[in-house]
Order: sequence, then structure tokens, then C-alpha cells
Amino acid sequence: MKNEVLSLIASFIAMAFVICSYFVKKKNFLLFQSLCIVFLIISYFFDLKFFAMVGLIVGLARSLTFYYYEKNDKEAPIFLAVIFSILTLASYFIVNLWILGDSKPVDILYLVGLLCYIFIFRVRDIKKVRFLMLIPTVLSVLYNVLSTAPIFATLCYVFELSANVVSLIKYHVIKVKQ
Repeated sequence: MKNEVLSLIASFIAMAFVICSYFVKKKNFLLFQSLCIVFLIISYFFDLKFFAMVGLIVGLARSLTFYYYEKNDKEAPIFLAVIFSILTLASYFIVNLWILGDSKPVDILYLVGLLCYIFIFRVRDIKKVRFLMLIPTVLSVLYNVLSTAPIFATLCYVFELSANVVSLIKYHVIKVKQ
């Protein structure tokens, strides 16, 4: 059921949401990230990249949970980050080793990136979030390039990285100089 056209369309929509996420207030950052994740899940589904898809399903649950706390002006408890970390690791082992019987060294990049997102999304200070997001975004770009993911999925992360850098410059470099 591989369909590259639908994968590209979904990735493009994800890219639009992720770019917007870096230019909204912290309370809406996780909402835009969640919408991006939904479309990346769809993209990976149509490209048959099941580990990335399952990892993002856990990521979507994490983002929506943390969004709930953020909307209520609360910090998500650390135990939730630990639970989502365990779920992410479990999904890797279940999907890659047990179901697919296929584990590649490149998957570790994506796995580490997913774990980084878990703890970064708990941070309530948008400035720290923007700086910390550089790490998992670079790992995601590398994973997509090395795993030959659909071009728009890769571009989504490249544009996310670019939007992140632009937002850092706009809100934390230029604003500081003024």
C-alpha cells in the first residue's frame, strides 16, 4: 500500500504546521507540533516506515498530554516523561525487533531524537525549548536522510530546523540587541 504521492502531500501539510509552531506562544506550540505529528504519521504510513510511524503515535500522545498541562499553566509531571520514554523504547523493540525483525543502526538516531522531544516538551520556557529543539531536529534530519524517507518528510524536518533558527534569531538575538 505504498503511496509516495499521499506521503508527500501529508509531509507538506506537516511542514506547514511545524514552521508555524516556532512563531506562536508556548501554549500553542504543542498544539501546532501535534498537528504536524498527525500528518507525519500519515506520511510515514504511506511510505511504510512503521517504526517512525509508531514512534510518532507515542509522540502524539505525549504532545497532547503536555499540551493539556501547558493550557492549564502547569508543568507536566516528570513521571509522565518517564512513562512516555518507556513507551517509546517499548515501541522500538516491539515494532523493529519483534514484529518487523528489522533493526538498523540508523534507527538509534530517531530513537534518541524521540526521547529528547519527550523531555524538551516538558519545559515551559519557550526560549529554552527553541534552543533545545535543535538537538532532536538535527537527529531527525539525519535519520530521514540516512533512511531514505520521503523527500517531504526530510524537508519537513529541514524546514523545522530552519524555522527554529529563524525564531531564535528573531526572538532571542535581534530582540536582545534592541
